[in-house]
Amino acid sequence: MPDICLQHMAAIMLIDKTATFKAAHDKPRMTDPAVLRLRAKVQLIGDAELERALPRREAIVEITLADGTRLTEHVVAVHGTPANPMSREEVVSKARDLMAPVLGAAHAASLIEKILGIENVKSVRELRPFLQIS
Repeated sequence: MPDICLQHMAAIMLIDKTATFKAAHDKPRMTDPAVLRLRAKVQLIGDAELERALPRREAIVEITLADGTRLTEHVVAVHGTPANPMSREEVVSKARDLMAPVLGAAHAASLIEKILGIENVKSVRELRPFLQIS
């Protein structure tokens, strides 16, 4: 991913306090003055040692506040990977955010509920009505 995209997402995450599929693909926000001002403050610095750690995906994030305070976090495993799994609530929220714009909120909620009770599904055909776009 080009640095400009990573800088853009870092700015969006600082503003929104989260990262979403919608935010990553929201073209008007790419030219939003607030995002551009914050993006200009984001600096990406490669680290050869972290790159050698592949296939692990890790990062060191350092934020310097206006008063000079430096906050640092070394993330060894990306959130959502087996080494740093998402909670059930986070998975449901992510699924809802991704599916609702396509399937509609009601269909997405029903599909999520059905999948969470997958042990009670007698046939995969039971899922078909939830996958149809209304």
